[in-house]
Amino acid sequence: MSHSEVPPPPGVWGVPPWTGRNLAARDEQLAEISAALAKRGMAPLCGLGGAGKTMLALEYAHRNASAYDIVYMIAGDSTWSLLSGFSALAMELRVPDQELVLDEATSSQTSGGSKTSSRQPRVVTAVKNRLGRRGRWLLIFDGVLNAQLLDHYLPSVAQGGHVLMTSTNPIWRGLATVTVRGLSRAESVGFLLRRTGEIDAEAADALAEKLGDLPLALAQAGAYIEETGRPLAEYVNLFRQRPAALLERPQSFPVTVATAWESALAEVFQNSTAADLLSLLSALPIEEVPRKLLASMYDPLVLDDAIAVLRVHSLVEVRPTGLFVHRLVKVIVHHQLRPEDQRRWKVAADRILRTTGLRPSSVDPADSTEPDRK
Repeated sequence: MSHSEVPPPPGVWGVPPWTGRNLAARDEQLAEISAALAKRGMAPLCGLGGAGKTMLALEYAHRNASAYDIVYMIAGDSTWSLLSGFSALAMELRVPDQELVLDEATSSQTSGGSKTSSRQPRVVTAVKNRLGRRGRWLLIFDGVLNAQLLDHYLPSVAQGGHVLMTSTNPIWRGLATVTVRGLSRAESVGFLLRRTGEIDAEAADALAEKLGDLPLALAQAGAYIEETGRPLAEYVNLFRQRPAALLERPQSFPVTVATAWESALAEVFQNSTAADLLSLLSALPIEEVPRKLLASMYDPLVLDDAIAVLRVHSLVEVRPTGLFVHRLVKVIVHHQLRPEDQRRWKVAADRILRTTGLRPSSVDPADSTEPDRK
């Protein structure tokens, strides 16, 4: 669907613009979202930061605008942002003041009797009641940290309303999630060639592989090439030498791969076991690390706890064949370690490869010529 074919917005419209120039059509994922909403009325979009979850939700909203009378996006990263979003939506819905203010008896029971503190939960109740009595609405909760945060904010979808959530956390208590991964290789190559105006498909393919087809990384590389005029093939060579530095650029880019995972990695490294596991997985030049390999190294409950910490941020993906860590996560983690820790985990990874006979299947982040972090 081209930008000119996007349906006009419904009566209440509160989502950022979409230009119709997403990295790729992602029609299969959009169909998966439609199926999930048709079945359950709710669809969490989960995946690693930078996988394009928010853009996918926006594209769904714009493409399906004619199916709804109300479409609204609310930041879901904190209670404060949720309350602010519901207050703004109440104004858009023209909810009468009498539905937003508690009577004196109820108000006096709140902490300190503050009308501000009692008004905000009433706003949530009023909006939920308004939406719950009708269909043809779509709420998007963006950047939700965990499902529990939405416990008091989800309207009933019994009348045909829909809820989309975007989150790095794949645990949604029985709700089937839509896993948002990277683009297909053909989509990645096509985007890079369009973005740079070049015809060197071989260089585009090589760069897409090194970026793991991650949408944010592809967009970031395209912006850097456009700003500097560096040819695709030269950028590939530079990325081989300075991957971590390039993942922090260009400075004009609002969110880079390096900053997208900053808070997640900071939280993980407060847990020593999870930090050690991620460091080891990042040092292993294997796309998927067999779980049985780790089972021989860790107590099973300790291993499960560490994996759970990493899964909250989608820094590790549990697959039937083992644990998968995106190659750019490996690059960033390796770069953030102290030089002595880089060497320690490299030695541990080499020892595992020798004793198990496993063959490397991905580029080792330590193979770059980038200076060690001081």
